[in-house]
Amino acid sequence: MDVVEIGEPIAVLAAFSGGDIRPVAFDWHKKHYRVDAVNGRWIDRTRQCPTRHFSVQVGDETYIIHLAADEAQWWLDQVITE
Repeated sequence: MDVVEIGEPIAVLAAFSGGDIRPVAFDWHKKHYRVDAVNGRWIDRTRQCPTRHFSVQVGDETYIIHLAADEAQWWLDQVITE
């Protein structure tokens, strides 16, 4: 398993419903990725403004992304490959 640290802003299409957020797709390096599944989600409350993190599956790869609400920006944190 390879874990690559990225730390780059991305554009995310997300569904918002009843206080829930679900990433549906994202664009990174001029490529479109459709999310097959959300593997996990958690909130980091260590910052002044909490950040929402997601582990999403795209094919055989796992992407760790987060929404920094104070910046109104999504970020790609890691890519995990087999």
